[in-house]
Amino acid sequence: MKVFGETIPTKASYVIFGFLIFIIAALGFLYISDFYKDPKWTTIIAGLFTGFVIALFQAFLSSLEFKVFNEYYALKIKKILPNRNNPVYYGDLISEANKEINVLGVTAQRFLEDFADENTIAPKEKKVLIQALKNDVEVKILIADKDYLVNNDDKRKAEMAEPRLNELESNYINFHCHRYQQPPAHSIVIIDNNCIVGPVFPNVSSKDTPAIHLKRDSKFAEHYIEYFNKEWAKWGKDEELKD
Repeated sequence: MKVFGETIPTKASYVIFGFLIFIIAALGFLYISDFYKDPKWTTIIAGLFTGFVIALFQAFLSSLEFKVFNEYYALKIKKILPNRNNPVYYGDLISEANKEINVLGVTAQRFLEDFADENTIAPKEKKVLIQALKNDVEVKILIADKDYLVNNDDKRKAEMAEPRLNELESNYINFHCHRYQQPPAHSIVIIDNNCIVGPVFPNVSSKDTPAIHLKRDSKFAEHYIEYFNKEWAKWGKDEELKD
């Protein structure tokens, strides 16, 4: 809880509530009982009473704010993203990757366009995925089979991404791509200790949908990470059987 701009521990907040209520009650008693006859004291007591009532109200609002923050903190939420159209945000995380980058999405076309450009004149922020691969970071991309895409724009993007995905898989032994045979439902990006999750809506570009950035060890993120691992194992096995 915050009182007058200072963060107060939860247990201490109860003491503050009790103190404020006691002071307000005492001032109210003094004012009503007309204990001090001097009008000057009556004015001072009335002013103090009003001030402490305002302080109590502020403490109450702050306690509600602290409760919400505490729940937010318990879920280990790092940031809520109103959309996913911020390559700089994702690029910074990719550039800091040391171990793994796992992506579950629709076509991965925009992901490749933003971070896997090997053109010599491309800026370095567009090459962060290539640099991660060169640094032996394991990259797994799980996208929808184009037969399960209902949106023509998504089908077009899937066709655009396919040659590039195949090229990366041929050039880097630590780059892997599988395709799931079901309609897209989730967007998941796992980069070392970071996990960004969000929904996939039909006929809505993924860049325009919200997402939540979580710490990897969050209970909330745990279910998404488990889902990714199961889907990766499932569809990877199916592709091996086809081969």
